[in-house]
Amino acid sequence: MPYVTVKTGLRIYYERIGHGQPLVLIMGTGLDHSCWDAQVEAYQQSFECIVFDNRGTGLTESPEGPLSVKLMAQDTLALLDQIGLDRYHVSGLSLGSCIAQELALTRPRAIRSLQLHGTWARADGYVARKFKAQVRLLQVMDLRSFYEINLLWLITPDYMRQNPQNAEHLIESILNTAPAKSLLLKQYQANLSHNTLNRLKDITLPTLVTVGSFDLAVPPLYGREVADAITNSRYVEFKGGSHLHNVEHPEEFNRTTLEFLLLHS
Repeated sequence: MPYVTVKTGLRIYYERIGHGQPLVLIMGTGLDHSCWDAQVEAYQQSFECIVFDNRGTGLTESPEGPLSVKLMAQDTLALLDQIGLDRYHVSGLSLGSCIAQELALTRPRAIRSLQLHGTWARADGYVARKFKAQVRLLQVMDLRSFYEINLLWLITPDYMRQNPQNAEHLIESILNTAPAKSLLLKQYQANLSHNTLNRLKDITLPTLVTVGSFDLAVPPLYGREVADAITNSRYVEFKGGSHLHNVEHPEEFNRTTLEFLLLHS
């Protein structure tokens, strides 16, 4: 299995799949690289997909100490440096999109194009209350009970009704790779403290912002705020899509995102 120890001191699990310009895929809170599987399958004929597990998630270790979006961005940059990449596309979902924002602000010349899915610039209002509710639930529940409830924010009622077995499989997959509760709590605190709103104007990269119109985790108004703050951005809303719109509607998601990638290659 491919592991690398990076300069932040973290031992990271990663994979390189496909051929072409590198494309870095960054996943969200508590989720491992396998949540990109449907995208990797679609992208790998045109791009070399770099997938990895964030700190404490999946097969990447969980060191002690504080956690922030900026630290996770440093982990990501350290991984890309260690494996010798200097130019690449970046795509992030949820917490991964916040990490991607920090990458674009820290090292803009290295990034060919930027994709931000289910994203936010600041955790206020509804999103702040939702993250705080998740923290409280985690503090009093075991992980399985937490994710039985958390799934209500991640996928839509239509998907649950039409694909009950997929919904159950998603819970099992998440539980098999989820961080320890202590680290998951830190990831939610990192979500809460993320705030790039006043800096997003400095991002001039070609940027695609996507949201699901039925995203109950991070509603569309947050993605629109990000898109409005980035000058060279395109905003796409998937009708009926959830927070995990890449999982629920992979064909539509892949078609839109691959078109954007090829345009900026």
